[in-house]
Amino acid sequence: MSTQEENVTGIKVIDKIFFDANLNRYGISAILLIAIGCMGGVAVGTGGLQNTFQLIVLAIVTMFSMAMMLAIAPMRIVVLSGVAALVIDTIFIIINLLG
Repeated sequence: MSTQEENVTGIKVIDKIFFDANLNRYGISAILLIAIGCMGGVAVGTGGLQNTFQLIVLAIVTMFSMAMMLAIAPMRIVVLSGVAALVIDTIFIIINLLG
């Protein structure tokens, strides 16, 4: 297996955005850190404080993603955990605004 194949996540859209993730490691981490922090705050603010289950899920996915960035985990794990955190944050924001 070549080094280029190890860098891809397997999801074509993410691979196009983050072509060589290790080259842009600090830029991607900074963008994900800001996006995840802001989206997590909005998700908690829109209703996560009233629902204990939502608060627990939001804290777990946000802290896992940020811990992977801090631990300098492989970029595949950092990107996938960041995308998962953003998706879950968005779902909870939509649920809280519609409900």
